[in-house]
Amino acid sequence: MPDASSGSTRGTGWFGATVASGFGAIGMQSLLFSWLIVGELRASPEWVGIAQTASALPQVALLLVGGAVADRLEPRRMLAAMHVAAALPPLALAAVVLTGGLSIESVIGYGVAFGAINGFLMPPRDTLLSRIAGGNVVRAVSTMTMVQFLSQIAGTLAAGTIESVGSPTILVIQATLLISGTFFALRLPGPELVAAATGNDVDSAAMTHVPVGGWHHATAGLREVWHNPALITMLLLITSVGVFFIGPFLVVFPVLVRDFYHGGALELSLILTLFPVGAIAGSLALRARGEIRRKVRATMFALLGGCVVLVLISTGPSWPLCLLLTLCWGLAGAVFINLSRSVFQQLASPEKRARVLAVYQLGIMGGGPAGSLLSGFSSGWVGPHATLLVAAGSMSALLAIVWLRTDFSAIESI
Repeated sequence: MPDASSGSTRGTGWFGATVASGFGAIGMQSLLFSWLIVGELRASPEWVGIAQTASALPQVALLLVGGAVADRLEPRRMLAAMHVAAALPPLALAAVVLTGGLSIESVIGYGVAFGAINGFLMPPRDTLLSRIAGGNVVRAVSTMTMVQFLSQIAGTLAAGTIESVGSPTILVIQATLLISGTFFALRLPGPELVAAATGNDVDSAAMTHVPVGGWHHATAGLREVWHNPALITMLLLITSVGVFFIGPFLVVFPVLVRDFYHGGALELSLILTLFPVGAIAGSLALRARGEIRRKVRATMFALLGGCVVLVLISTGPSWPLCLLLTLCWGLAGAVFINLSRSVFQQLASPEKRARVLAVYQLGIMGGGPAGSLLSGFSSGWVGPHATLLVAAGSMSALLAIVWLRTDFSAIESI
């Protein structure tokens, strides 16, 4: 009979390794996709926005389905299978590059395939986090957020060598990293061992009593969020982040690096990594502080801080100052990421947890395609700096409206 406490500790370690492999590959993806479009193919801002939008849409469309599937299947095996599947698109694009067929269409195809598979990869990973979190959800979330961003930093910096080692090499490394996640996921303890360690057997019970109901089943998490005041408020904020923050970050920042700061892949990797560096520092502070009440209000103040950062970057600061401001943006982002995810982890019912957490991811990713498309065309029309100013102003206006219309007394304990 395995020892329960050692099983829980071992599960945390293997889960951290699984998160590291997946987000390390995502870090490489962020640099690879942007640089192939912006740097190697020299696409216009409009095409950058179109490409980022196209790559994000499949993930958005499939997240609810992925959450429904994750509530029916054993999440370890599903996660392991998705890691193998996610390794196929980078291998296919590496073959295309080696044969001289690189084009905007092939890069978009790579992004679309990777995004579609990621729609089935995120829900089981989030479900497993709830399984091993124990009693302190904020602490577990902040710890895994740090692992997530450290891995993204390492992946982005590794991909930043693309100009010296070549894109096929980076793509093969990305595929290898994803395949390693399969091994880590299969080493995670099952629900019975985790139940023995935590005294909570809800996960295993829920998995054997999941109702079958097609689309009705897939959208159950969305209905649960809709009827919870804290979750629906947080979902609105999360979606607005996708439109006004994630879109500009994916489209405007690469264009600024190329056209305003005249940088290459290494410079792009630096600015893409400084946001997660700030998020790690912020997560460490939150982890040391412990539980935070009034999470919705704290999240709104953090988003307002992000707006201030975008306004300052829109003034065209020097390259070192731009990097420093991006780091500060990451600090504000740490509060938003940790607290918003914690609210969803805490309030999701066990039998619908994967579907509710899929709604969380849907909120983040759902606004991204619209934000990327708007940012691309706006950058082409009025310039990247003006686009950042418009995004910051729009987000600030939305925060004011939400603050005035939210009954905080109904969610004061959240």
